Amino acid sequence: MRARERHALLLALLLVPSRAAAEPAPREPAPDGLGTVVRGKRNRPKDESAAQTTIPGAVLRASPRPSLLEAVAREAPWVQVSSRGAGLHGIAEGSSGAIRMRGLGGSPNTQVLVVQDGVPDYQGIFGHPLPDTCLPDLLESVEVIPGGDSVLYGTNALGGVLELRSRWRREPGVEAHLKAGYGSFATSLLQPTALARVGRWDVAASFHDQRSDGHRRGAGGVLDAGQLGARVTLGSWGRLTVRGRLAHLSGWDPGPVTHPALDHAFDALRGGGAVTLEHFHDRLSGRVILHASVGRHELYDGFRGVDVSDGASVEERFRPHRTLELLGGLAFDHLDGSVRNRISGAIQTVSPLVTVAPYQQASWRPLRRWLLIAGARQVLSPTYGAVLLYKVGSTFAPWRGAQLRVRYATSFRQPTIRERYLPYPVANPDLRPERAASLEGGLRQRAGRHLEGELTLFRTDARDLIKTFGVWPAAEVINIDRVSFWGLEGAVRLRALGPFAVRLGGTALRVGRYTKQNPSARLEGELAFERGPLHASLGVTWVSGLYMNNYGRDPLGDLFQLDLETRARLPRFHVDLFLVLRNLTNRENAFLAGYPLPRLHAFGGLEVHL
Repeated sequence: MRARERHALLLALLLVPSRAAAEPAPREPAPDGLGTVVRGKRNRPKDESAAQTTIPGAVLRASPRPSLLEAVAREAPWVQVSSRGAGLHGIAEGSSGAIRMRGLGGSPNTQVLVVQDGVPDYQGIFGHPLPDTCLPDLLESVEVIPGGDSVLYGTNALGGVLELRSRWRREPGVEAHLKAGYGSFATSLLQPTALARVGRWDVAASFHDQRSDGHRRGAGGVLDAGQLGARVTLGSWGRLTVRGRLAHLSGWDPGPVTHPALDHAFDALRGGGAVTLEHFHDRLSGRVILHASVGRHELYDGFRGVDVSDGASVEERFRPHRTLELLGGLAFDHLDGSVRNRISGAIQTVSPLVTVAPYQQASWRPLRRWLLIAGARQVLSPTYGAVLLYKVGSTFAPWRGAQLRVRYATSFRQPTIRERYLPYPVANPDLRPERAASLEGGLRQRAGRHLEGELTLFRTDARDLIKTFGVWPAAEVINIDRVSFWGLEGAVRLRALGPFAVRLGGTALRVGRYTKQNPSARLEGELAFERGPLHASLGVTWVSGLYMNNYGRDPLGDLFQLDLETRARLPRFHVDLFLVLRNLTNRENAFLAGYPLPRLHAFGGLEVHL
């Protein structure tokens, strides 16, 4: 579809006349037995024209998947997350933990942004989060926004956004949870969590200890992470929140099975925190956020890096009329670090990245069933000058239980410090920022309380994508011209069918020449059963069209996996017993060549609720 045709289609859909209807737009249903809330209205609305999927934190904590990112991909199959198997991802070893949406993303995950409570989560040098430090212990929900939204979230929100929202106790009192488990490959988990609300104060704390020998020799690792948050209500007008997190990750990269390695150790220590001041009034509300994080990473090849990521943001929302909401903000980000080789003693000089970006968004409902959204962001960088980003979108409810969406958004990503300055494996100081434009349209339909379905068609046009060609030391990292990705996403959910519930979702994608780790098709399904204290779910994953290199080279076989989770709730004793059997068919699967996933394995334990 040409640019002129896309713009004409977008304008036509935005100007569709709608009937003034007495019936309001459909409300978001409560989470079903499968946990996923369909795309739509949020607790804190930002852009209702985007293809959003809200996943409750309770579903992620109970997921049979071994990591948060893999649990997100189970509930939102348009998210592709690579994995090595039974436990930890490590420091991008074998590209494990890479996130992709709609053809963009990868390892490092610099085209998909992870943000928690308004704070972007990425390393100052490499520009991506440590996937193992994304933990569900204190999460209220995770919002999945494919297609990118740099207008609201800034750099790295090129292919999509995972927005994490923290959990607090809703009623006065104290609660404590303990999750402990043990399974195959000496994999263990210990996770105590406590939440309290006393008077004007809220406190939330959690500790996460995860260990595994790995399903291959030299594939084990240890993760210790702690989170602590406190907030105080300041009368009727505001709230002050302080949150901190510290994580230590160590382990080994076993290498591909064709060339195994037993001494490729890594060690990472990362900590950070944020202070948020919010105010609330009838028509005006807003927040100020100050955040910073520091990380130290050491690899077996002698690399030792210390990085800093800090910044601040101010955001205000104003409702001059019940049909109109205005949002404006200003964000400042600073990334820096130092790098040296512990073996040779060589020190690599890097230059910090600084951006300042005002942004705006307007949401107007001219009729009860019709919503219009427009936004813009002006990125000001000493390195790249001024970059203008914008988006427009609309939602329309043509009949009972239905919602039509259309959205066009531009996004960008600035090159990371590593890509510009570090020869690991190669650098290019002349790289230009990546740009992308996403056009999507979708329909969501609810039929009573039992059936719900959705379908989204999308196209992403990108230019100046940063790609690495060749093999080190003869490799080079450069900007490529233009590339287009298009496809569709869909899901069907059947609820309350006696003790059963069914969910099936998937995506089909055409990525053209740049096929590396971008599947052409992905399906996630689940059959859940619940009767009294017993719960069981059978999950299926199918991934097709994976290649290890672009231009369709080095194909991988289709991945097919069945997982079974069983749970027995014993409310009298405040205990849940669970057992998860993964890869029931004992099939040899792999997301990455040379890194096979474990065959049939198990993990079980208990959860105590006080």
